[in-house]
Amino acid sequence: MKIYTIDDPEFGYKGDQVALSESTCTYVQANDCTESDGVQDIVLSSRDGGGGRFINIKTDSWSIASPKELTELIEDFCKRIDLKDD
Repeated sequence: MKIYTIDDPEFGYKGDQVALSESTCTYVQANDCTESDGVQDIVLSSRDGGGGRFINIKTDSWSIASPKELTELIEDFCKRIDLKDD
């Protein structure tokens, strides 16, 4: 069985076609010096609202030392869900 992404032009809700329409990854890291205990998490999700897939980012707290760290998370997520730059 081939599993399509929802925005694949070959997918058309016909026959036995199956598509992935929503994806979510939760990343975790140790707390930073401002937190007393626990871990920090950031949730990246992707879905198609009819105009193509987009990424949503949700977190209460996620510390980074440089912008590159956030970029690397987003790139990892995109690779996992096969979301390419257009």
